[in-house]
Amino acid sequence: MRKGLTLIELILSMVIIAIVFSIVPKIIFASNKSMELSMKEDALFNAYSLMGSILKLTWDENTIPNGKILDTTDTTCDDYKIGGFVGSRNCIDDDNTSSPVGQENGSDDYNDIDDYDGETIDVNKTVDGASKNIYDINVTVNYVDSNYTNQSKNTTRDLKEINTTIFSGEDNKKMKGFKASFFYHSANLGHIQIKKEQWKD
Repeated sequence: MRKGLTLIELILSMVIIAIVFSIVPKIIFASNKSMELSMKEDALFNAYSLMGSILKLTWDENTIPNGKILDTTDTTCDDYKIGGFVGSRNCIDDDNTSSPVGQENGSDDYNDIDDYDGETIDVNKTVDGASKNIYDINVTVNYVDSNYTNQSKNTTRDLKEINTTIFSGEDNKKMKGFKASFFYHSANLGHIQIKKEQWKD
């Protein structure tokens, strides 16, 4: 009965241990990188999807009743929009102006673009029975002028700038310092369809 290892067995054992210790850290590193990339992709996809949902809403609370282009302080609109034509999207007899950015009368309807201003979505995950903050998506909406500058919440203009910004969560070490933004400029175009007639002989 043997009481020890032969020299060859000892060398083979050392080679196997060396291989394990050289490969395992790389596997762990690659796994962590893959998890980090997956989290970032998930955050970007959710922010982009949220932007898409917001853009499907009507341009302003006052657009909802009649669907017309609103009369804003930047563009007087008592006839057809510049470049328009008879039957095009217009604001004839529409004296409504766009409303200040934010929820109207404290409601939670989210029925127009700027209702999402100041909204923050916390994305959490339960780990070992505790809720961990993975990332946050913050939405801001502002009026901007034709140069896409001079942001305002109250001075109504024909362009709204929507921003969705992702921030890494306070409990997420893998995404620490990560920040990304999507932005879009939505124009005051109304929702009136072009007038049409059936073909007549």
